[in-house]
Amino acid sequence: MMCNGIDTEQLAELGELVVSAPQGAAVVARVRTRWQHGYTCRTSTEELAVGDDRLPRQATMPADLPQPLGGDDHGPAPGEMLLAALGACVSQAFVEGAAVAGIQIERLELVGRGHLDLRGNAGVEGVRPGLSEIHLDVEVEADADGAVLDRLLAEAVRLSPVADSLSVGVAIDADVRQPSRA
Repeated sequence: MMCNGIDTEQLAELGELVVSAPQGAAVVARVRTRWQHGYTCRTSTEELAVGDDRLPRQATMPADLPQPLGGDDHGPAPGEMLLAALGACVSQAFVEGAAVAGIQIERLELVGRGHLDLRGNAGVEGVRPGLSEIHLDVEVEADADGAVLDRLLAEAVRLSPVADSLSVGVAIDADVRQPSRA
């Protein structure tokens, strides 16, 4: 059955599969970011590995800073991309939850607001360089009452991989290498 553009039977089969075969539930995303000039970078998705399957990806996303912060404004700032990732992930989880419940969504829009203190980027002691808080304003038109929509949103945030990564934190390991020169 299709609801909100989601095949709920396929979703149920996938849910059963990842529970019964956890090794197939492991996902590894691979992206490549190339610096272009100034603050401008371009990120390309390369591969999404789901269990033993390799899914080639080909999306590209620019990133830059606005001109008043030294950039050329050729794309969203990385913090804006983080908010966009959160908004997209929560939206997808919300729509999926609504589809499973048989709730038709006519319109869903999320506005993300993140608070950042630039003194952290300047190395001021005691000031974090990252976002200090994020708020999502969600506007939805659906065939459900407010209490049901509140529960759907709470569950969407709880099940969102991006929201979980932001709220719990994730270990970041980074290495530098230099290509060998002939």
